[in-house]
Amino acid sequence: MSTGNYHQWLKEQNYPTFSHSDSFAFLGSCFSDELGQIIRSNGFESMVNPGGTIFHPLAIAKLIEWTFDDSHSLRMLQQEDIFFSWELSGSVYGMSSDELALKINKLRTDLRKYLRKANQLFVTFGSAWAYRLKSDGEIVANCHKQSSHLFQKENSSVEEIVTSWKSVLSLLKKENPTLNVFFTVSPVRHIKDGYIENNRSKARLLMAVEELQAESDVYYFPAYEFVLDDLRDYRYFKSDGVHPTPEAVIELWDFFQSSFFAEETIDLLLQWQQIRQAEQHKILYPKSQAARKHMENTMKRKAQFLAAHPTFFLP
Repeated sequence: MSTGNYHQWLKEQNYPTFSHSDSFAFLGSCFSDELGQIIRSNGFESMVNPGGTIFHPLAIAKLIEWTFDDSHSLRMLQQEDIFFSWELSGSVYGMSSDELALKINKLRTDLRKYLRKANQLFVTFGSAWAYRLKSDGEIVANCHKQSSHLFQKENSSVEEIVTSWKSVLSLLKKENPTLNVFFTVSPVRHIKDGYIENNRSKARLLMAVEELQAESDVYYFPAYEFVLDDLRDYRYFKSDGVHPTPEAVIELWDFFQSSFFAEETIDLLLQWQQIRQAEQHKILYPKSQAARKHMENTMKRKAQFLAAHPTFFLP
């Protein structure tokens, strides 16, 4: 599919137009991290994977369900002197069970509050391959480098994913009727599962999203197709042949802007980019009069810009 065909397809989706008055939430695989951090650095209010990177659709769904249900708790495990949760990534940990419990409770409070006020939610599915803990039969979000003997590996079915997410979408609609939900499939290939296995996994994710679109009021952003079809050149992938390079992320960001932003928002981002470039400009003689003047002018431009655009959010 050429870029022109993408734009024609996108017009048919009737996407909402984003502005700096929107609040964004990003949950899921590392693609959510990439896109969320770009959004945040360009002045949009956002929450990005507060429970860490989570790849499997059912694990993401479970996190959202837990967020709104105080009767559910997260399972913990101890690895030497560090405590983790099976439902969260390794970036959320404690040096005691009490410390981890405090972090988990804050996570629930913050995520619940944010999902109730946000109006744009992007959920990125990474892989349909799941790891089920043999001791209780429940899927984990992260194996935390535990022995493979503890888990049963399986490829979740389209039906399982759709059934779970239909319930989650109903829950989100109840908690926040104005929330728009966008699904994406990560373009990062999970080749540790095998090339054929990865392709079958991605196919299940794509089919699940297609069914959810047919049955629910949700959107799909074709990041997977854009990276693999439009950016098929190997220069857009790192040496591992799997992860997109910063150049690919920039191309995807341009595609995202053309998909969702009005011209005035794009112009605003160009102004902000010029200010950031001025801030990052390397000065040969930092104590010189010219250097001081450059810094003063840049600070003045930034202050004037932020005063003129009060919805421009700086983290």
